[in-house]
Amino acid sequence: MTPRLSVIIPSRNGLDTLPRALDSVLALPIDRFEVIVIDDGSTDGTGEWLAALAARDPRVIPLRRDSNHGVSAARNAGIAAARAPVIGFLDADDIWTPERIAARLEWHEAHPATVLSFSDYQTLLPDGTLQARYLAYWPRYQRFLAGRPGMVPLGPAAFGLLSGENPVCTSSVLASRAAILAAGGFDAGLRQAEDWDLWIRLCEHGDVAASTEVELLHADRPGSLSHKVAERVASLREVVRRHRAKAWRRAPAAALAAACMLEQAEAELAHKEGRHTSAFLHSAAAALYGPSRRLARDAARAALVIVGLKPA
Repeated sequence: MTPRLSVIIPSRNGLDTLPRALDSVLALPIDRFEVIVIDDGSTDGTGEWLAALAARDPRVIPLRRDSNHGVSAARNAGIAAARAPVIGFLDADDIWTPERIAARLEWHEAHPATVLSFSDYQTLLPDGTLQARYLAYWPRYQRFLAGRPGMVPLGPAAFGLLSGENPVCTSSVLASRAAILAAGGFDAGLRQAEDWDLWIRLCEHGDVAASTEVELLHADRPGSLSHKVAERVASLREVVRRHRAKAWRRAPAAALAAACMLEQAEAELAHKEGRHTSAFLHSAAAALYGPSRRLARDAARAALVIVGLKPA
């Protein structure tokens, strides 16, 4: 029988956390789902462990790749192999809340025009503690949500909300397989922000909704891609460039928000590399694009570093 949901988990040498992630998926209280685990050139025994698990549980489908082609290529391979109309993404060190994910799948099935949904989440630190809910970090989303609970359709605001900021954690996403294929899938040429690029493109193919419930615990690891600042900034530059013209035409406030976010990232990179004048200029630009007390303080601190009144 055709599965209702295909869950795609890319993993490279993730055997220390993969069993926990898989347990959270296999606990889904729904019938007919499959879990496609892409073993992307692992050397830690992941392949053998997955083969043994798949022999016991036919819902688990290992997909072996002999070399590391990157997470986007791995996810695209999983999408190509998936059989369900709805796809869920989970990283090998993240954890789903299975009951809430199951409820969101039912929401997708009741609203077939929805091509993308995502949820709130909390970050799981290496010591086991949880940080605050993530959507609270994004003021534009909070203004749009206006305290509404549960599933909130983004409606005509979807493109502006998604092109201006990226509050979407890939591990919280459920999406239409047909829409992902129509949008071209993940761009494997981007080292980071390839997920943000896809979410923006998916806005052209149907409706988008957000769940205000915490449906994911997202692991934060110091060695993860999100901590590689230079790669992140280069990818952000490219994604902003690709969608800038459309954003200015359709949602100028989103174009300003995206420019502000990019300038903050550029300032972080410049500060990390010791380019303090550049860090100040990018901080000042961020404060111009998105005026706020916090960004004004960041620019002032960057200026004090230049004149030697504050340590770098």
